[in-house]
Amino acid sequence: MDWESAFFAQYQDACVGRLLRGVIHNLNGVNQAFSLQATLFHTMFLQAEKILLDAESLCPRTDCSLLSLRELFRKRVVMVNQMEEKVETSQRIVSRVLPLSQLYELEEGRAVSLATIVEMELEILAADSFFKHRVTKSVLLSDDLPLFTKRFLELHTICFVLLDNAAKAMRDLVSPALSLTARHTDDFLVIEVRDSGHGVSQEHASQIFEPFFSTREGALGVGLFLAKKTVTDMGGTLLYSSVPGDTCFTVTLPLSSVL
Repeated sequence: MDWESAFFAQYQDACVGRLLRGVIHNLNGVNQAFSLQATLFHTMFLQAEKILLDAESLCPRTDCSLLSLRELFRKRVVMVNQMEEKVETSQRIVSRVLPLSQLYELEEGRAVSLATIVEMELEILAADSFFKHRVTKSVLLSDDLPLFTKRFLELHTICFVLLDNAAKAMRDLVSPALSLTARHTDDFLVIEVRDSGHGVSQEHASQIFEPFFSTREGALGVGLFLAKKTVTDMGGTLLYSSVPGDTCFTVTLPLSSVL
């Protein structure tokens, strides 16, 4: 195995670790919500019990205790609705995780939408609080995009690298903005990832796709290299344009490579 293939294999394995970090982050949020709601439920039921015990002595001839109970149960209904929403979130996350865990073994002919791939990567990247809370994200996918039946892992890798690279290019901005658009022609799928970062300098323009090159301290510098290698291996192209405040990476893939 040559070094390029070795790094690509390592990057594929890193997808699993990235996935787990994102899943743990999201599920931790759900668990925290359940913990908080359980504490509130406990407090409310103690209050309800006290009201019931004291009802006769406090208001033997009125229904004030019932009014208080109605208010408590009204709050309980709101809380139950919140819990149900969190359950749905958890189910949605897990439903998207399971296909990714089987990327190496997907049966031939299975169909996956680009929306599913992009949404999964966005959820995983949301494990980073900067990406989740600070970055304004826009996704616009053509309604007539076909379903994909192969190269799922490669598509995940391409989307992750470009989204992650865009987010990291904007970490020092006050109002970072990122967009992903996708469309297709008769023969090609076109994906564009755009960010509002400072852009690629002329000094580094010829190096950004080289292995181990990065302008960020501590970065390995293989993401864009592997993205370009993946796109090229699929018969496509990865190009970019960049000016301060507007950098766009454009992936063009033959539809035959994913259908």
